[in-house]
Amino acid sequence: MGGQPESSIDLYRLYSIAESLPDERLGYFDYTFDDENDSLGDRVQAICNAASVMAYWDDGVLTFTRDQKVDYPAAVFNRANMKTDEYKITYEATLPGGYDGVQVSYVHPTTNNKTYINYRVQNGAIVEQEAENPNKLEIVGFRNEYQARERALRETKRLIYSRVKMNAKVFEDGIIQVGSVIQMPDIYDSNQQQGYITGRAGNDFDTSEPITFTGSMYVLVTDSLGNPTLRYPATARSDTKYGFTAAIPNIQLNIWNGDTVQLPSRYLIATVDELDSQLWTVNSIKPNTDNTVSLNVAEYSDAIYQ
Repeated sequence: MGGQPESSIDLYRLYSIAESLPDERLGYFDYTFDDENDSLGDRVQAICNAASVMAYWDDGVLTFTRDQKVDYPAAVFNRANMKTDEYKITYEATLPGGYDGVQVSYVHPTTNNKTYINYRVQNGAIVEQEAENPNKLEIVGFRNEYQARERALRETKRLIYSRVKMNAKVFEDGIIQVGSVIQMPDIYDSNQQQGYITGRAGNDFDTSEPITFTGSMYVLVTDSLGNPTLRYPATARSDTKYGFTAAIPNIQLNIWNGDTVQLPSRYLIATVDELDSQLWTVNSIKPNTDNTVSLNVAEYSDAIYQ
């Protein structure tokens, strides 16, 4: 591509995304680039956008992520690796941006005419009609109704299910990119069960904070590289409040020692509903000079993709 070696492109991730598409029509692109001033990067992003894919450079390699349902977060943050400056949560009581629907246009493959797909949010439900103030999306390369309708419906669901935004500054100890889904609690919510791991013996974990168990609780723990585990059922220990019991695989943990380990393994423990409410999609990332990154994230919900 553009005379670049294959090693500069994350082909594995690209093919993985292609294989994961629920319908091959979602990966269709048909467009002629007439403007010679369009950069290679602009053309790649235009092609990717038709499949709801974002392209970005990661250590000299062009890699990709797709806006789609995820089974687990790419990274976990809590008070142990977050800073309070820049922290802000905002909630839009009305539909985001003042939009009451979405309009997606595409070029009909038979008539070659511009065609429109319209969805509107009315009384909390989605109806197929033109909105009064739609979010208008003209996607280069769209040439089939299925692709345009799927995007229009997904973006309309996003108006309903993604109304919360957060700004946060975190320590740069996890691999995240724009489009990643991360787990991040409200650091000012005293009910959030979070902290860092201070020790482990079998399935018994020691924690930096006391844990209060209510109902069925699940836990995520980060390993020595900052990667989160899946959710595992967690139960109280009889010998201490500073810990829990969970059948987590024998992963390598970071236990703080003040010297070689400065960023310990973290945990989040809560009910399923509480953990689901802590999922966010990364909209933007700004590296800082103090080994932190500033994040702008939006509420993630599986309902957007159903």
